[in-house]
Amino acid sequence: MQTSFLNHPSMQYSKQKLKLSAARLVNNHVNLAVTGLSGSGKTAFITSLVNQLIEANEISHLPFFSVVRESRLVGVKRDVQPDLTFRRFAYEDAMTKLNQTSPEWPSSTKGISQVRLKIKYKKSKGLSKYLTEDATLTLDITDYPGEWLLDLPLLNMDYIQWSKHCQCELNDPIRHDLAASFCNALSNLDLNAKSDELALQKIAELYSQYLLTCQKRGYQLLQPGRFILPGELNGAPILHFFPVTDIQLEQQGIDLNKPIKDSNADLLIKRFKHYKFQIVQPFYKDHFKGFDRQVVLVDCLSALNRGYHSYQDLQKALDWLMGSFQYGSSNILNRLFQPKIDKLVFAASKADHITPDQQTNLVKLLDSMLHSARKQIQFDGVSTESTAVSAICASKPGIGQLNGEKIPVLQGRNAQGVAITLFPGEVPQSCPSPEFWKQQQFEFPKLSPPQMNIDHALPHIRMDQVLDFLLADKLT
Repeated sequence: MQTSFLNHPSMQYSKQKLKLSAARLVNNHVNLAVTGLSGSGKTAFITSLVNQLIEANEISHLPFFSVVRESRLVGVKRDVQPDLTFRRFAYEDAMTKLNQTSPEWPSSTKGISQVRLKIKYKKSKGLSKYLTEDATLTLDITDYPGEWLLDLPLLNMDYIQWSKHCQCELNDPIRHDLAASFCNALSNLDLNAKSDELALQKIAELYSQYLLTCQKRGYQLLQPGRFILPGELNGAPILHFFPVTDIQLEQQGIDLNKPIKDSNADLLIKRFKHYKFQIVQPFYKDHFKGFDRQVVLVDCLSALNRGYHSYQDLQKALDWLMGSFQYGSSNILNRLFQPKIDKLVFAASKADHITPDQQTNLVKLLDSMLHSARKQIQFDGVSTESTAVSAICASKPGIGQLNGEKIPVLQGRNAQGVAITLFPGEVPQSCPSPEFWKQQQFEFPKLSPPQMNIDHALPHIRMDQVLDFLLADKLT
């Protein structure tokens, strides 16, 4: 009977929470948030991070990761993930795709998955150096769709505020044109009429299609995120809502603070509330309130390729997003009871898509994009760093000739797998004016994964520096 009681799922969960609290108290646990909007390279980043650590003592190249440089890393292994209700991060599947004859990029994130690594190392200082030969750091990483991230600020909005926000977004001429079908259907809806679930479903589907079209055109500030990537909620009534406009409310004489009971307006408000409290709030509570360290991946180059509207929208999305995390210096009490992010890396991804001489400009462009969001974070005492990375490097730098002069070039394979040599162009240090885009465009390439050697770790740019910034102080 006693054995059965101790093996009960609730007891096992309590034991796991107790172990996690103890680990936080002695500072040998890191919960890492790898944050990025859709297409920023989160899955590739996590795949590379796991690969670099597991292969660190054998075949990886990590000269700036101090625990490796000092020969103190004993080994790294994958352990049972912390939450057994989530999928296992598909590291092996990603490596299989990368190592096949015609390599493919890892599949993008479609749901929540987790990975836990145990990092065994030799102590370098402190009394414990003489008491124990080895120590172990637990590293937890959670992967989740970038589309879902932008829902977090909805927790601080009611339906009226959210509708006004969406109405402001529709003032953008491009968005307004893309939303034509949705706006036409919405204008014909009687919000005072008795709730019609089928009518609301049809308009919600048009709103979802509008968001998906916006995403294809390079917009990032899109919510609700589950409308774009619904996962297990596909077709569920909880997704059958949408914003309304002030003009419609005025024409129909509607006060959203006092909607007619069981009317279409009343049902829209209720579904928005259900979405917030049944979908968004648990997602935030279960994942985002427990992070200690964070990497924010930003795909600046794709935004430049898509134009001024995409760049500006990405900047707004990042400002919108950064307010959803808890920041502040970490001490023992905070680690145990209210963990806060105390170290943060801003990383411009896909640094292998430009020549090495342009990577400094890429970092400056990233800093200019994050200028306003970064102010509050630094005020909160968070240690931050900006860098340009490539989690899986798909190119090699070279020198070419143009009009008799030597120029830096990249050698790699294009999206169709054909070998190419090109000069991708210069990266601006800040956002160009709208007039610039009217005269010329950016054309940074899309590259296929490199041909891999299974006896080597994944090629990368600055992953060792990111690891050192995030973990070195925990591995001393």
